[in-house]
Amino acid sequence: MNSAKRGNIFILILILIMTLVPEIIGYLALHFNLKLTSISSILIPQLGFIVIPVILYFMITRQPVKKTLLFNKLDIINVLLAIGIGLLIQPLLSLINLVSQIFFENKISGTIFTLAEFPLWLLLILVAVLPAINEEIVTRGILLTNYKNVNIFKAALVSGLSFGMLHMNANQFSYAFVMGAILFILVKITGSIFSSMLIHFLINGLQMVIAKLALFLQEIFGNSIDYDLIAQETVSKDAIISLLPIPLILTFITLPLVFLLFYAAVKHNKKEYLFVKAPAEVIEPIKSKDKIFDVYLISSIIIFIAHVIIKEILVL
Repeated sequence: MNSAKRGNIFILILILIMTLVPEIIGYLALHFNLKLTSISSILIPQLGFIVIPVILYFMITRQPVKKTLLFNKLDIINVLLAIGIGLLIQPLLSLINLVSQIFFENKISGTIFTLAEFPLWLLLILVAVLPAINEEIVTRGILLTNYKNVNIFKAALVSGLSFGMLHMNANQFSYAFVMGAILFILVKITGSIFSSMLIHFLINGLQMVIAKLALFLQEIFGNSIDYDLIAQETVSKDAIISLLPIPLILTFITLPLVFLLFYAAVKHNKKEYLFVKAPAEVIEPIKSKDKIFDVYLISSIIIFIAHVIIKEILVL
């Protein structure tokens, strides 16, 4: 079995788990009158749907954990570059998030502001630390290693696609897709999964800090801030469109800086060969080119699209 095929099978299994198991849990909770808390709604997917399959993956494939997951040290330059990229891509992700909300509901905003009532340290563990570790292990660890014989841009595209689909809703898919592709390329450059984990933590952590700040301001100013309006999933299209200019302007400013930091990362890590055609002896030895678009990846895409249609479009 080639590596790309193995990676695509793993993603298909995760997509099936995340599609079917929540339905089973929901049925059991309804049947036995069980109430799932907002914390359990995060812990169950993170620990049950990701950690257990990852453990089983390594038990079955016998792949070396450290080498597969790229647990390599980051020097201070790469740490600073990762932090800079993580901060500067936020306007782009915010812009994509807003545009997607014109067509699809924001499925996570209500959950974020509900969680904001908990202590910040707990929020950071649940929403920033766990996803930064678990989701990166899957998409920038297992997938990246399995796609080692695939063109970097094709591999980044599919990694972003898989990362987006694992969120199981259209709104999060939109910006997770872009974020996933960006982080894939960064890990290829730095050779360490810790670069993407750091950025993932920064992005999710900042969301929780903003949510806590919004709650704090509500407590100070009371009804002058419509907390329920902020937390609701459905916002009018006119309201969304009115918010677009700020992230759009910020994106035009920050995106060139992101490219500049990537250029610096390529130079610092001496990875120019990843992006240019070079003599065969200069490029990392590749025994064969794996086919990345196969029946398993296509099946994952079909299942995800069907899930979005059933859960988000037909219910409108």
